[in-house]
Amino acid sequence: MATSSDHLAALVRSYSVEEHPSTSTIPTQIAHGLDRQQYKLIELVKSLRELLIAEHDSSRAKGVSLLSRVVAEIDRSKLDRQSTNTLTTFFADKLSDKPLLLSCASALAALTESPTFGTGEGVQVARALFASIDLQTYPQASRFVVYQLVDALMSRSRPALKRLGREFIKGYSQMVEGEKDPRNLMLSFNLIKVILLEFDLTGSIEDLFDVTFCYFPITFNPPKDDPYGITSEDLIVALRHCLSATPYFGKLALPLFLDKMQAASEKAKRQTLQALIICFPIYGAAVCGEWAGRFSEALSIEVFHATDSSMMELALECLRALYSTLYPDTSPVSITTTTIQSDEKDDDAEMPAANADEITTSAPTGVEGIAIKVVQNSLDELREPDKSNAKPAVQILNALICSSDRLAAYVLSVTVPQLLNLYKDPDEIALRAPTLVCLADLLSSLSPLESPAPLNSTAPADAPISFPPPTLPHAEGASPLEPFRDELLSVLTSGSRSASSRAPAMDGLVRLVRVPAFLAPPEVEYCISAIDDVLIGGADAEPSSSFTEDDYENALDGLVLLAALHPRTVESSTLPKLFERLPTSAETVPFHRSPKSTRYRKALEALAALCAMHPDLFEILSLRLLARLEGISSTPTPEVTPSVLLYAHHLLTTLKAVLKTKVEREDDDVVKYVEKFAPRLLGLFILPTVGPSSGLNGIVTDVRLLHDVAAIITVIVQRLDAGRQIRFAADVSAAFQSGQLEALLGESVKSAPMQVAFDPLGNGPTAQRNLILLYTASLIPIRPAVKLSPDQDINDLVRGTLRRSVQAEDEIQRIANLHLLGSLVNKRAPELVPCFEKDLSTIWTDNIEAGPASIRAIALHAWSWIAKGLVVRSEQRGYDMVSKIVELFDDEVLGNAAAQALGVIADESDQVLSKDNFAVLRLLYKQRFCSFVLPKIVAGHDEALCNPSVLAVHLVALSGLLNHIPKQLTLTELPRLLPLLISALDLPDPLLRANVIDSLKTLTLEETLSETLELNIPSIVNKLIKSLANEIGSIKELITLRSSCLSFLQVLPARVPYHVLHPQKPMVLKQLAQSVDDPKKQVRKLAVDCRSAWFTYAG
Repeated sequence: MATSSDHLAALVRSYSVEEHPSTSTIPTQIAHGLDRQQYKLIELVKSLRELLIAEHDSSRAKGVSLLSRVVAEIDRSKLDRQSTNTLTTFFADKLSDKPLLLSCASALAALTESPTFGTGEGVQVARALFASIDLQTYPQASRFVVYQLVDALMSRSRPALKRLGREFIKGYSQMVEGEKDPRNLMLSFNLIKVILLEFDLTGSIEDLFDVTFCYFPITFNPPKDDPYGITSEDLIVALRHCLSATPYFGKLALPLFLDKMQAASEKAKRQTLQALIICFPIYGAAVCGEWAGRFSEALSIEVFHATDSSMMELALECLRALYSTLYPDTSPVSITTTTIQSDEKDDDAEMPAANADEITTSAPTGVEGIAIKVVQNSLDELREPDKSNAKPAVQILNALICSSDRLAAYVLSVTVPQLLNLYKDPDEIALRAPTLVCLADLLSSLSPLESPAPLNSTAPADAPISFPPPTLPHAEGASPLEPFRDELLSVLTSGSRSASSRAPAMDGLVRLVRVPAFLAPPEVEYCISAIDDVLIGGADAEPSSSFTEDDYENALDGLVLLAALHPRTVESSTLPKLFERLPTSAETVPFHRSPKSTRYRKALEALAALCAMHPDLFEILSLRLLARLEGISSTPTPEVTPSVLLYAHHLLTTLKAVLKTKVEREDDDVVKYVEKFAPRLLGLFILPTVGPSSGLNGIVTDVRLLHDVAAIITVIVQRLDAGRQIRFAADVSAAFQSGQLEALLGESVKSAPMQVAFDPLGNGPTAQRNLILLYTASLIPIRPAVKLSPDQDINDLVRGTLRRSVQAEDEIQRIANLHLLGSLVNKRAPELVPCFEKDLSTIWTDNIEAGPASIRAIALHAWSWIAKGLVVRSEQRGYDMVSKIVELFDDEVLGNAAAQALGVIADESDQVLSKDNFAVLRLLYKQRFCSFVLPKIVAGHDEALCNPSVLAVHLVALSGLLNHIPKQLTLTELPRLLPLLISALDLPDPLLRANVIDSLKTLTLEETLSETLELNIPSIVNKLIKSLANEIGSIKELITLRSSCLSFLQVLPARVPYHVLHPQKPMVLKQLAQSVDDPKKQVRKLAVDCRSAWFTYAG
């Protein structure tokens, strides 16, 4: 009977002899046997003895590989001390055997996980590594395993490596020297960083520096499809962390960094600046002070002559890092420096460091040395603020201000008076505007950042460069600006009254107000009032006025910033001036095409921007605009003019725009308006319909205004939690289904004259029935889990909605009911099974297959919305309904309507079934729908080749779907779809043709042009020329069609080889010669661009 030892020996023999995939599991089998104590480790070693001492490399490698893989898979927590020591010694001794390196290093890395792997074993392995192998003679894969072994030692046996001290550092430095593989370098950089941070570096700094800085700057560019995914930026960051890990690198690194800064390569310069930003604070003031002059000079040159804004920003951030190191606000030190002369002989090129002797920071408020020189250089440039160097000079001063409070106080104390004196100089009036630009930029350094910006971001060349502001206090007279308070206010406000200096003066006022706690409340109001004057003046700008549209825009931008900081001041100062420009009654509303109407439009625009910035401001806006709406709504019917209706529309769209902004920003205060705002707004349109007919003026019954109110209600309800939605849905249902208005509209119902019952869902008058828009807007955003009505069954609600959609008086009521129908079906499909099973077949047979043509089309529209609600949630019943729609393509009466119904199902532009409205949307539902319906359209088209009318229906269906088909699906189906698309270019409907053309253009712009499409381009171009000459259709439809044709034609020369379209070129240019004279400017502009592309189109 075979023993376990015999079985183990058999496994070893099989592994050593056979080259079969089944033997790959043998190490795992042995490891499991060892864990279950079926075998013993000594038995395994005995079984492997002949292999481990074999003379042939391949046999020896087999034995070591098996043992290594077993060690990697066993439970190493069960290894005793002796076993761990024995295995460690064995594998360490074998490291020098080149064929065995991979296996031994892997096994040793696994052994480090054993709790019995001690300091002695760690020392033994490290010494064996450094003594046994010349790592750079091995291939990359082997080197990587060795680095993983060192990483394992560093992670789990760090005390052993620390005990070796300089021996380990020297050995590791020699081992990694010459490494070039990025994956290995990533590991090596991480290991060196740990060494620099935690090891005793005595006598080892130069060794570590040499094997680190030799890689700077990183020039590696990853190959395409790099399996390891290591980027150049990964290496740059890892190396940067090494170079900034210890202050001992400072003396060695700074002169080399300076050389790299002067390199021609922008990539090297960029990496140098990024590294210095981190390294300066680590290297410390003493070391940095020795090189402060040279670096200040080099960085200043980089700022004044930067190749782009991102390089300038890096140089400025580098200056800030240098001077925050040299002039800290805490831990004062004395920095001894040496004068370092530039190689240039010109005195201007010399920048001595720290007063040529020392930088003294013993006094927190004292500033001496190199900073004085740098500031003075910038001040010299600011004597000519209109020159190009003035802006970089201010940015250098801003960098110094943001480096420390001490420097901030000093820079402001010498810069602000110079700029103020220059502004007041009567001989330099022409310099006032550029002086204020410099002053405003200087003040920006004291303001909180508007939004964080990454160092490497690209920005416009004239964009202000911002750093975190200094922490110096500004309250209670402590600000360095305090001596200049009155002069600053005087200069900036007077500048805002002059056309030439108005823009920078307003900029300065905004930035002065934003200095934390500096201005007192009356001074803030004084500044905001000055900006208000510009806002109002700009809003009324006329050719003869000194104000311009730009003044209005600049003032509004500034006030928007201040509204968030000082809402009370904006409320008391700015808002009244804007509200008084809004008409309060219909009699005061100006003619909508008159210049006076611009006053209230500008006021609404400004109010929308300002009141979105703070909850209190929006509350005031909502109340005031509702009051204006109520004021014009009380007007008798004959006096409601189109201008009054337009004004009401503008009031409501302003509210809607601000609400949407607040929703996008996720403001918490939106939900409270369902109680404070919605009842009053709804009552404004509902209550007149139950009172005397004299109260029904054009405002209350205007459909466009009802749409505006519906949009506002939808935005509010979308933000309600489930509990509030339950209450609101119950109140809406009680009002619209039972006529009980009290819960929804509140106290306003008691004072309203009630002469007519409120029955908008039944037999109410048209004015009430149109309010279905408000009903659907209130219910569509309700969550699926919320019960819409406590008393009504959902099946009855859907049946009633379906009935109303068929019996609606007009398209407005019908579409509103259909939207609600689709939403109800989508969210509550599981509850609607009785309705589906009982009513759908009846609708199809009684109303769609049979009946008057008008009823059939309306019923089909309702059918398509039910199908849409089911399709987006991927219900099979929805696809069955779609199949029935396709069957109607052969119907002479409903064929076109059925084709258009597919577009209704795919369309998302109405946003009814959206995430914002809590619709149930399944992943990839659009792809599934299009994949389902496209083959049916193509097959039906092929079968109807002999029937032109049915053929056209299929083309209409495809054209209506094109804008909704996922691009990848279109590309996949292109060989089958292209003949249909080309045929669809002959459809009589201009908009359908435009859809087809836009889709073809999208396909043409794909990275690789399809061969199928390229072959058919000439015939497509012929049809495009025909469409450009088309005159059938409305003006709007023709503009859309011609714009699509011209846009498509314009991209062809860059995408299609010349030989393909060479025959069509004369014909295209002839048609474009007519298009450039089109009556519409939009078409003419496209035609000019298109003709330019075709003129230069050549082989």
